[in-house]
Amino acid sequence: MRTFTGGISLSPPLKMLKEKLMVKQDDVLTFSPTMVFIPLAQHIGAPVEPIVAVGDYVKQGQVIAEADAFVSAKIHASVSGNIVDIVDWPDQNNGEGTTIIIENDFKYTNDFLTDAFDWSTAENKEIIAKIQAGGIAGKGGATFPTHVKFSVDEPNDIHTLILNGSECEPFLRSDAFLMQKEAQQIITGAKIAQKLLADPKILIGIEDDKPLAIKAMTAASADDDTIEVVTVPTVYPTGGEKQLVELLTDQEVPLGGLTADIGIVLINVATSFALADAVCFDKPLIERYTTVTGDVQKPCIVKNPLGTLAGELIDFAGGFQGAPSKLILGGPMMGKAVNTLKVPVTKGSNGVIIFNEETDWLYKENPCIRCNKCVEACPMRLMPMEIDQFYRAGDYQKCEELLAEACINCGACTFVCPAKRSLAANITAAKSKVAQLREEAKESA
Repeated sequence: MRTFTGGISLSPPLKMLKEKLMVKQDDVLTFSPTMVFIPLAQHIGAPVEPIVAVGDYVKQGQVIAEADAFVSAKIHASVSGNIVDIVDWPDQNNGEGTTIIIENDFKYTNDFLTDAFDWSTAENKEIIAKIQAGGIAGKGGATFPTHVKFSVDEPNDIHTLILNGSECEPFLRSDAFLMQKEAQQIITGAKIAQKLLADPKILIGIEDDKPLAIKAMTAASADDDTIEVVTVPTVYPTGGEKQLVELLTDQEVPLGGLTADIGIVLINVATSFALADAVCFDKPLIERYTTVTGDVQKPCIVKNPLGTLAGELIDFAGGFQGAPSKLILGGPMMGKAVNTLKVPVTKGSNGVIIFNEETDWLYKENPCIRCNKCVEACPMRLMPMEIDQFYRAGDYQKCEELLAEACINCGACTFVCPAKRSLAANITAAKSKVAQLREEAKESA
């Protein structure tokens, strides 16, 4: 197997914890709440505005917020029912954002197609319009509007389409379970994407600790010689865009560049599944599989509508086990710690993790001991402890010289730091500060 620079493998104690928290289930579990709380901020790009009012009745899948900009993603009702309020509600950044609250009537009235649309004979612009209408955004966490990825000027320049099925975050199994249950539809999404990109080869990267997913995806693509399922090592962050490209193609994405610059487009397997739903059945992105694990009574993977509150998913999993200490939306590495159970699941939410006071491994920060472990772990070949040092000193020019902007926010540096330094958080802040100062310099020039 190829490898990439840096990265981390779990230590034996953490491997034991991963095995303990690993969700193993055969049946699809579904949960639908009495109300959904749908945030408008669920994607990268132009913000959307509500196009509904309090008291309106909406169908499942109806557009409830949108923007005129091309780089944006529509927001849809994830259930049918009445709009009961449009308010500021807790978000994933421990702030508040505009949120549309819908009372679920449990009828799921919708206008989805029952007979699949024949995309194979359709024009590409019609297919892209369907993807845009479905509000599809990257479900791997980046939430970049998917229709933009396929609106390339020269599709013939794209030689490889990569499906990211690595799901390298410890404890999460949402994508792995989706591949086990919906492999054929994921492949359909990949074939639609292949058509839009003038028939590149398809590589599907899946970590070697997901044998059932590998088996299902291999079987679903067995009759197509343009598709190859590739087993990749279970090393974090294998699922990083640049790292997976390097593993599968032995190419490097240039600093500040895009995968398309080297002839590659990459989408998450869950995004491929949602893409197929939107194109074939006019079903927008309104639900997802969410891993609920950690210190809960019954760790599980739940199929739930967007806008479901984290606290309700924890209740569905049997409630807390021990005194809760930390709630993370996403994975333990790149997820965000939130301070309320009222935060809703969004397009980019693939996990809800609870750690109790005994399991939470975060300790008080100590001085750097110059061990260089963060340098060894960094998949972007940066000097995390140096960027952190200059950020704390307010020397943002040095942060820029040390290429803070190249950080992919994977959190590997913080994870391996024996002094428990807030390296990833400070580098992310340095990255934002450098971008802000650069923009201010342009405006004053």
